[in-house]
Amino acid sequence: MREAKESGDAGLVVGGARSVDGRCIIPIIRTLEMHLGGAATVRLTPVALLVVEGEHESLTLLPGAPATIAEIVGRLQNEIEREKKRCTG
Repeated sequence: MREAKESGDAGLVVGGARSVDGRCIIPIIRTLEMHLGGAATVRLTPVALLVVEGEHESLTLLPGAPATIAEIVGRLQNEIEREKKRCTG
C-alpha cells in the first residue's frame, strides 16, 4: 500500500541558518513522507527564505509556497528564533 503525507506543522520545517555577508538566511522547507511497503522516502522542498539583517527581516516566497505560509511561519517562530541566535552567534 502506498501512503503519502505531509509531516510537521502543515508540512513545513525551519532549515539550518547560514550567515552570508552579514545577513542570516533561514530556509523554510516543505516535507513530504512517502511510505511504500516497508520502505520510506522523504522529500524536502524549500518554499521560502527568511533573510535577517540587523533588525530588518524579509520573507521571500519561492515557487510552490503554500498560500498560508505567513500564518504557518508565525507558528514556527520558536524554531526561527533559535536559528537566528545560532546564525548571529
